[in-house]
Amino acid sequence: MDIKLYREKVRLLADLRNGGAIFNGSCDHAAVIVENLFNAAKRHVRILSGDLDARVYGNQRVVQRAVEFLGHSDHMLDVIIERNNLSPQHPFVSAVRDSTNVSFFELRSEISSETPYHFMTSDSDCYRFEEEKGSHKAIAVFGDPATQSLVNIHGRLIDFSAPIALSNLN
Repeated sequence: MDIKLYREKVRLLADLRNGGAIFNGSCDHAAVIVENLFNAAKRHVRILSGDLDARVYGNQRVVQRAVEFLGHSDHMLDVIIERNNLSPQHPFVSAVRDSTNVSFFELRSEISSETPYHFMTSDSDCYRFEEEKGSHKAIAVFGDPATQSLVNIHGRLIDFSAPIALSNLN
């Protein structure tokens, strides 16, 4: 599907927030979904990612939406990554590193190896779920109360993670 049409379809689903689903199979599609998950969030975004692939999270629109989301002091972003190879030059990291409402964690390697998926949630009712991490093949749903299960998993994974101080990145 043409990226412009895909963007319009995702935006419509995000605006309706009625349980509508869409699949993605590329970095460009993933970036559109991530952008819209940030845009749809009213309180809390959670991410489980390998290393915040810059082709997705470094996308200018994604970075802009993340910064806008974090511009509200009552909004929270919690990011768990599996490989801490973050650098201050990463567009996403650079844009959010000084925000007080952001937390980054590194998942313990033994837990990472047992976790076959990645996901992102927006509040407790929108998500992008990548069943096979690193594939960019995923489903996104806007307006699904079952998202709470992923929110709960994210919370448990934080228990098996170490905090990352973005201020210490060189």
